[in-house]
Order: sequence, then structure tokens, then C-alpha cells
Amino acid sequence: MENENNFSASFDATNQFYDGSRFLRPITEFTGLPIDQTNFLACQLFALAVGFVYREYFGPHRVSPFSRHIVQIAIGIPLTYFCFGRQIIHLIAQSVICFILMRFLEPGIMEKVVLVAAIAYLCICHSYRTIYDYGGYTLDITGPLMLNTQRLSSLAFSIRDGRVKDEKQLSEMTRRYAILKIPNLLEFSSYVFCFHGLMCGPFCFYKDYIAFIDGTNYQPPPSSRKPTSAEVNNHGCNSNSSSTFSVMLPPNPTTSLQKKLLKTFVYGIITILVLPKFPKTILTGPEFFECSFLHKMFLVILFAGLQRQKYYFAWKLGESVNASAGLGFNGYDERGQMRWDLIDNVDVYKVEFSLSLKELLDNWNRSTMLWLRYIVYDRVRSTIPVFFFSAFWHGFYAGYYMTFFTGGIFIHTARLMRRRVRPYFLTSTALKLAYDTITFLSTRIAIAYLGFPFLILELWPTYFIYRSLYFWMHLAAIGLAVVVLLPSLLHRPKKQ
Repeated sequence: MENENNFSASFDATNQFYDGSRFLRPITEFTGLPIDQTNFLACQLFALAVGFVYREYFGPHRVSPFSRHIVQIAIGIPLTYFCFGRQIIHLIAQSVICFILMRFLEPGIMEKVVLVAAIAYLCICHSYRTIYDYGGYTLDITGPLMLNTQRLSSLAFSIRDGRVKDEKQLSEMTRRYAILKIPNLLEFSSYVFCFHGLMCGPFCFYKDYIAFIDGTNYQPPPSSRKPTSAEVNNHGCNSNSSSTFSVMLPPNPTTSLQKKLLKTFVYGIITILVLPKFPKTILTGPEFFECSFLHKMFLVILFAGLQRQKYYFAWKLGESVNASAGLGFNGYDERGQMRWDLIDNVDVYKVEFSLSLKELLDNWNRSTMLWLRYIVYDRVRSTIPVFFFSAFWHGFYAGYYMTFFTGGIFIHTARLMRRRVRPYFLTSTALKLAYDTITFLSTRIAIAYLGFPFLILELWPTYFIYRSLYFWMHLAAIGLAVVVLLPSLLHRPKKQ
């Protein structure tokens, strides 16, 4: 009885600001998971199951886009309320403000105002969260608001790009996502409350979402070969047709979905069973500072590597939920196999075995990187604003800014090394192997070294950890950049 009272007191203290449903509280007492995480998993599993029904019985081959929009909203709003309670008002308010701005402002100024309004609303909620849940990881409405900020800002820029008369002014990417028509209230609400992308995404551009709703994203297999019997069944191909499909049904994601779910299960087991044994106190506790330098670096790499598993779990679960509903189809590869990677958020193999920091970052949180490239990098052509905007979007913990600041230094140095040093190692297979080995190992160390502040969150604990490590990678990155740049600076021709 005393243990139950202790659990109840801990439960109330930890979740007093969480406004989601308490219906599943008996499960939390059995599993030990906090109510916010229990609700999150329950909503994702519910969306996964409903996704099958939505794809099969409410697909574009069976019902109109209008009906598909209605179903999205009818499921998405109750799910949001169940998981976040009255905090749903923030999602509605942010969306209404930006929708009005899109309707009444002229493109050219509209997209900038929408971006500022969306990010400002998000920042207010981030600030409030740092007051009531400082240093905590309670799953409140700020997660969906971050995703909604991506949707709203990208939609505004897509509208603007669709009004550009000279397409030569657009990059390939901005041309790809440009839209000609401002969505009506139904389409807009469906995009905001898409039930299989609400909790943890991944982010999807409006143009891709509408193509998924009306079925125009589905394509037949390449006409250079006959369709297989499985494709005939999955796509509704006329059996008399030899090269093209007369009737298109949504592609079947079963094979890809099974792989995603298997990965989700593995990362979920690691997250639930292993991660609790390695809390952040292994880096912030007094024992850490008594260790040797090499032991400290080992703990940093171990901690960062294990913490990545919870992101893999959430992202792969999100990908699975979307695939079950039919969102994620991306055509066919060169072998004619279906690709379900349109909104994939992470390629775990490329993250863990990348040969460069750029390759790693290109495959980590890919949908967010795509969004940042679309609304920031393609407009200003500089990586520095991208890093700072990304930190701003995440919130106001000092750890975020230390991670992105360090990342900016590392990326700059890595580019210099690739451009000016790597060519010397391409003269033989042995030298290239040596270079790849060095970059592989340095990337593993670098991502842990720059990533742990993002997990620690706070300024002073992060500073003391870096100080105990002598800021060695900061100094090494800056030193390498100076050494690589010095010859060109010394031999720069003097101005007449």
C-alpha cells in the first residue's frame, strides 16, 4: 500500500502539468511508464491500426477526396485531445492565425509573416514549458506544435513559389513543392490534423499530402516490364493489360511496413530496457569527473549512441503509422521495386556507418533537414542561419545552441578537409581506405561530442563536461581549419 501511495505521489508530481487523458493510468501503474508516454504509444498504435482501415476502405479508389479529408479530421482531433487535453487549443490557435494570414496577405510578404507568426507562437509555448517542466521530457503539445510550424511555414512558402511567374527564379526544390492554389478550410484542417502524422510526424509537404489524398501520387510499375501477379492484385491492374494499368489502387506497403515495424520493435526494446540503465547522470555525476580522459570519452560516446535509439524508435514508429495509412509511397526503384521512403525520417545504417559528418546529418531527421533547406537554406544560401534557426525551433535550452554551434564549426572544417585534403588520398586504394577509416572513426566521435549537450540541455553541466575534456574537439576542428587555410592565406596575391 505504501508503494502504491509513493507511485501515486510521484505520478502527480511528475505529470501535474500534463493535460492529457488519465484513462490509461492503470496501465502506467503496471508498466511504470509515465502517463504521457503511455498515451503517446496508445495513440500511435491506434493510428497504426486505423491506418489499415483508412487505406483499404477510405482509399482514393473508393471514396472522394472530400470524404478522406473528413475522416482525417474526425480521427485526428479526438486523438489530439486524448493525448494533450485542453492544450489542443494551441494547435488550433496557431493554425487559425496562419490560415488567416495566408488568405489575406499577398505572397511576397505573406510567407515571411506566416513564418514569424508560427515560430513566435511556438517560442511562447517553448518558454512556458521551460518554466513548468524545466529539464523534463514530458510529451506535451510543443511536439505537435513543432511539426505544425513546419507544415504552416512550408505551406506559405509553397504558395509564394507557386505565384512566381518566371520559373527560372526557382530552384529545383522550390519548383517541386510550389502550389498554385491556396487550400480551402477543409483541406487545410485535414493537413493540420492528419491523424497518422500528428504525434511525431514525419513532416510531409502539403503538395505530397494532397497527392496522397487524391491518389495522384500512385504510379504504375515501369512500363518496360510486365507487372507481376502481386502487383496486379495490389494495383487493380486489368489482367489483359501488358504494360500499363487501367485502374490504379493504392500500392500495398505490407513488405516495407513489416521491415519498419521490426526495426521499431528492436529500437523500442532498447529504449525501454537499456536506456534507463544509462541516465544522463553518468555524464553529470561526480564519478564522471574522476575518470580518465579516455574513460570520459567512452562514456560520452556510449551515452550518445544509446540515446539515439529512442529517436530511431519514435521515427520508425511514425514512418510505420504513415505507411499503414498509405502515405510514403515514392515510386519505384531501378529494379521495379516499390519505394516507401517519401517521408522517411532516418536511415539508421547511413547514420551509424557514415564516412562523413555531412552524410550523417543528411540521413538524420531527414524531413526536418528538408524543411530547413526549403525555407532557409534555399533562400539565403548559408548554413549558419540554418543551424541557428534549427536551434530556435527546438527551444531555448542552452544545450541546443551549444550543439548547433559546435556542429557549425565541425561542418565547416569537414568541408575544408574534403575539398583540400581528400584529393591527396585518392591517388591509391590504400590511401583512400586510410582516409575513409579516419573519417569513419572521427565522425563517430564527433557526433557524440557535439550531440550530448542536446541531451543534457543545461548550460553549466555541459560546460563542465566540455572543460573536463579540455574542449579538445573544438580546438582540433579550429586548428585543422587554420592549418588547411593558412597556405592559401599566405600566398594570396597582393592587391595592386
